[in-house]
Amino acid sequence: MIKGTFSENVKISYLYQGAANAVDCDTVDTSEFNHGAFWIIHTGSSDTDLVLTLNESDDVARSNTAALTVTCPIYHCTDISAGDILSSTTAAYAYTIDTGNYPNSMVVIEIDPAILSQGYPCVYLSDSGGNASNTCTILWVGDPKTKGATLPSAIA
Repeated sequence: MIKGTFSENVKISYLYQGAANAVDCDTVDTSEFNHGAFWIIHTGSSDTDLVLTLNESDDVARSNTAALTVTCPIYHCTDISAGDILSSTTAAYAYTIDTGNYPNSMVVIEIDPAILSQGYPCVYLSDSGGNASNTCTILWVGDPKTKGATLPSAIA
């Protein structure tokens, strides 16, 4: 049972919103989190697939980075205009939003900080493809180690 309010138990951070061809997602420091997930919402009908790839870093400034090669659970709703049901898909470290078939999608990529390399507590999404006419929004939803009225920052 959750004690206190939802906002005292779950951290939600805004990481990016803008054109789907130039995704510049903020880096999340997972040091203060038990678990978390990137929530991606893609809208628009211009057909250029958007590929989002997980990367790890030693700090939020991305001083040293590496592609994450451990698969993570991924869930998706391929048509958010018709509903909000998320279905499990193949675990991976990258996800392609097929804008030709599923232009309005929601994707959740879960992150267990234990999978990150020693000395690399940070994670972010890089992109390739996408279309400037489409929009992408990315949030971090995390389970902080310390709960309360003031939750730790995920991006500071």
